[in-house]
Amino acid sequence: MRVLLVEPPKEVWFVMGEYLPPPFGLLELGAYLEKHVEDVEVTVLDCQAERVDWQGLEKRIAELEPDVVASSGFATCNAYTAVRTLETAKKVNPNILTVTGGQHFTALAEESLREYPEIDVIVRGEGEVTFAELVKAFR
Repeated sequence: MRVLLVEPPKEVWFVMGEYLPPPFGLLELGAYLEKHVEDVEVTVLDCQAERVDWQGLEKRIAELEPDVVASSGFATCNAYTAVRTLETAKKVNPNILTVTGGQHFTALAEESLREYPEIDVIVRGEGEVTFAELVKAFR
């Protein structure tokens, strides 16, 4: 089972300037999966740090051939990048399970599932245990 955790490409925010914080949530999620799920290959792709644009993301998804792609909507101001990430994954392979979570999608789960068909699953709240169980069940 291949799982790709994506920190999406973003425009440089005027508030943050060039500061690129590590995707700690995705790193924690990946570490939890590796510890608690057998036969899982986790890749964390930080598009910001690696300077990967949307076309590059599509190429990387195609190369990695993940079974699951997940991206976080940490805040409403960047939730659209998580949606676009999952849309890109579905463009590469409609059978990829797409998952998101984070504050925005936790608060607006039902609305988001209705509005964005590229989202298969929204994990609400603290996601490590739920996401691990989801990955196990999807095998």
